[in-house]
Amino acid sequence: MTSTSESIGILEEAQQRAKSLAERLGIERAVLSAPMTGTAGPELVAAVSAAGGLGVLPTGGMTASEIEKAAEKIRSLTDKPFAIQIRIPPKAAHRPQDLHELAEGLAEVLKGLRLPDPLSPEGEAFYDFASTREHETFDERFKAILAAKPAAVISTSGGFREPEAEALFDARIMNIGTATTLREAKVLRAAKADAIICQGAEAAGPRSNFEDSDEVLTGLMSLVPAAARATRLPVIAAGGISEGTQACGALLAGASGVMAGTAFLSTRESLASPYVRNVLIWTTAAHLTLTRLYTGRLVRALRSPLLDALQDYEPRLPAWPAPEALMGPLTEAARRQGREELEAVYLGQSAGRSSWRTAREAVEALSKYF
Repeated sequence: MTSTSESIGILEEAQQRAKSLAERLGIERAVLSAPMTGTAGPELVAAVSAAGGLGVLPTGGMTASEIEKAAEKIRSLTDKPFAIQIRIPPKAAHRPQDLHELAEGLAEVLKGLRLPDPLSPEGEAFYDFASTREHETFDERFKAILAAKPAAVISTSGGFREPEAEALFDARIMNIGTATTLREAKVLRAAKADAIICQGAEAAGPRSNFEDSDEVLTGLMSLVPAAARATRLPVIAAGGISEGTQACGALLAGASGVMAGTAFLSTRESLASPYVRNVLIWTTAAHLTLTRLYTGRLVRALRSPLLDALQDYEPRLPAWPAPEALMGPLTEAARRQGREELEAVYLGQSAGRSSWRTAREAVEALSKYF
């Protein structure tokens, strides 16, 4: 049996790891907000940072100019450090024909949302099926991120190549990668990452896997200690963390900090729609499902009439990111137009366990024990 003094020693070690990571990032509390595209805007990023944590700006779908403007907005709201996320462009290229069946099944829905037919010339130009824009603009967007001088840059769906890693090192910007497995954590260490976000199976997603299948659903309590031991790098636990006790548990398992997404959705600074805010009141893990329909990768999402109607298409979906090129514009248009039954709601396993009114409340609650 572990003695009281040993237990206290383990807790103090965890608290020291959190303190060291916070000091390295120039923040007070080792709590990061997840880069949630569509819901984590400059206001939420700034509010998390102002509360002593590290707000993370997502850049999915943004141009270099939009990144610059978002960073300027954050700096106008707070003088505290913040981070910026960027996705490593996918290697796979797809054509509209790869989504022929799904496009036909969604024809009336797309028409109702006033979106072009994916199989038409207009649709081929509108939907980025081959991720051409993401590939062609990566260097430009990365330069815009460097110019913004964030405290850290977070890569998802892979690690940075040597030129980007060296640029971050020269700029004294922390290079943080995202891993879903122990193997990926080791790859990120070899790619000169300074810290690693361990995305557990409990997370909303999308899964940020790049070496292993998204079906390797490793939970935080298995992934965090293994990654911390193997890499000797600071590990940030992400996935299903919405309370201080869960954050403390992650630190005791070997993490140096935590990242939360769903826990921030209810705050007044988030861009969550009224529908999502209502969902957060009553939803539990039982209302969620794992699906590839939205992106081609597993996400944990609220069950909906749209998902139910498209269930038969899932086994024949092309690989990520092809479905995202079609479903992304669809679900965004649904959100703008108030079509609740079509809205994509990604939630972690602890959905419904917190209802923080402000980002400050959430940061303080999550860091209560460290």
